[in-house]
Amino acid sequence: MRKGLIEVIILVFGLLGYIAAVSAQVNHVSINSRQFELNTLPQLKVNLVAQNDDVSRLGFYIRQLDNGNVKQQKLAVQGINRFLLQLNGTDIISDPNAQLIITEDTTAGAVTLAVMAVFEAQYSIKSATLISNMDDQRGSPVSNTPVASTAQSRQADKQLPQVPSQPTQTATSALIVESTQQASCIIERDNSDTLWRIANRYKQQWHTSVYGAMLAIFEANLLAFSKQKIHLLLKDVPLNCPSTAILVEYDNKAVDKKVFEAIEAKHAAK
Repeated sequence: MRKGLIEVIILVFGLLGYIAAVSAQVNHVSINSRQFELNTLPQLKVNLVAQNDDVSRLGFYIRQLDNGNVKQQKLAVQGINRFLLQLNGTDIISDPNAQLIITEDTTAGAVTLAVMAVFEAQYSIKSATLISNMDDQRGSPVSNTPVASTAQSRQADKQLPQVPSQPTQTATSALIVESTQQASCIIERDNSDTLWRIANRYKQQWHTSVYGAMLAIFEANLLAFSKQKIHLLLKDVPLNCPSTAILVEYDNKAVDKKVFEAIEAKHAAK
């Protein structure tokens, strides 16, 4: 009898451990920038660092009050790169206190990972549609589970006029040409250079911070890192300059620092 009870206890704790492991795959999440104003369609860029780079179990929603009623819309997800997502909605946001809700599907049901104030996020006119490579609309209904974590928000910039979500043909052509030219560029380095030293040397030329430069180098040169880990830069491997399309996504030092540190911690733990 006692043996059977012990086996049941072990099984229960084993299941709880499995559930905890499944629901603890996100290392970092924050709003990178807001690309819309009040009374327009929602467009957001979100930083996400996940253990297995898999967002298939995550859901993204905007919750707002509309005439006293709580309304919630599911956002479409586009992958910009391994650590940045573009979120788009189809319903106008009229509540200045609207919130971004991020959930994860687990074996125990949907769990709320984060709740963030949408309009406290920095406004940016930069569009991510040019370099999106994944169009997915995945997620799950938001549960009543208490908030597990909240991401740090930033003060909003001065209001700017809304810009079209799709870039013009001229802008598209210019970006393609510039990206092609930069793709043939090779970073100058020697075997004593660390990723930090290389990034610090190029940050001004690339108009970004040292953290943004490190992330851009990593994204553009995954095979130059042992096991694709950001702290394991290989020697005697040429590094390509990041394209303009990559660099444009790393324009906020505070956000890029948090993302870099989350990626570094994730890779060091494996």
